[in-house]
Amino acid sequence: MTNRSAVRQRWRAWVAAWWAARLPRQDTVTLTHRNLYILPTRAGWAFIVVVLVLLLASINEQLNLGYALTFLLGGSALVGLHQTHANLHGLQWQWHPPTRVHAGAALSLQLQVHNPHRRRHRFGLTARWDDQHAAALEVPAGATLRCELDIPTTARGPLHIERLTLETRYPLGLFRAWGYWRPASTVLVWPALDPHAPPLPGHTGDGDLPDSPAASLGRQGQLDGLRSYQRGDPMKWVAWKKSTHTLAAGAGLVAREPTRHHSPDVWLDLEHSPGLGSLPMEARLSRLATWLLQAEADHGEGGAEYGLILGAHRIAPAHGPAHLRHCLDALACWPQAPGGAA
Repeated sequence: MTNRSAVRQRWRAWVAAWWAARLPRQDTVTLTHRNLYILPTRAGWAFIVVVLVLLLASINEQLNLGYALTFLLGGSALVGLHQTHANLHGLQWQWHPPTRVHAGAALSLQLQVHNPHRRRHRFGLTARWDDQHAAALEVPAGATLRCELDIPTTARGPLHIERLTLETRYPLGLFRAWGYWRPASTVLVWPALDPHAPPLPGHTGDGDLPDSPAASLGRQGQLDGLRSYQRGDPMKWVAWKKSTHTLAAGAGLVAREPTRHHSPDVWLDLEHSPGLGSLPMEARLSRLATWLLQAEADHGEGGAEYGLILGAHRIAPAHGPAHLRHCLDALACWPQAPGGAA
């Protein structure tokens, strides 16, 4: 049994190496004779059996009409074989980086298909990841289209798309032509969100504590100082009494300078933030990902900037979509590449 297992493993390794040599990873693939395959479908095999029976019956009974029908059906099948293969031959497929998602959500792959042939319209194409995730499309002559293919995600980290299948059964459905594609690029999947995450550490909800005068002043939009009116300023900032004098003097409107309220920075620490100590590592990362989204939303409402601490790696406090993505990338790659991926 041990020898059989060893032989089976060596055989599988040889087959995997052979497939890898024939299907190198690349983000752009052109379907040619080298990477296209074609075989009869179930209906095709049944059709072949029927044609062979007709041929044998025609030979046995010496029926000229039987010969004519047999060769007509056989010729039609050969033409269909050529058309099915030509329906995929020459198509160019290109990878487009998809939008990153949290684990558990569907990843939408963006695939671009180009038909370089000026006269041939491509019908009945299917891009398939497995039997349950496929996308059907048609590409006019000389056109370029995009198709979306939803792929489920189960775990955080780099996701390697092992193999996509591009196939067609057009026009008769008697033959199936297909080609395989192994994209070179990987997709980074962020940690899953924690639906039971507590409020952000150091964050108090509205009404939990009395606001300081400065914070209350900033939230109520009260203003101090004067400056020239700038396009985009709300009309409630305009100092109308002062503006009457400046307009009379030939100058423009005068607006009040808003009071700026600076909140202390929020640090999210994988090891020391409250509520993380008793959780397993994946649960900690999920909670941190949820807190990062909360911190970004709070900053849009006047909250503090936020930073991230993963062991010895630190991401300085900031805000904005790029900073949020950088922090989530670091969580997705921890601990292999705490700096995240571009």
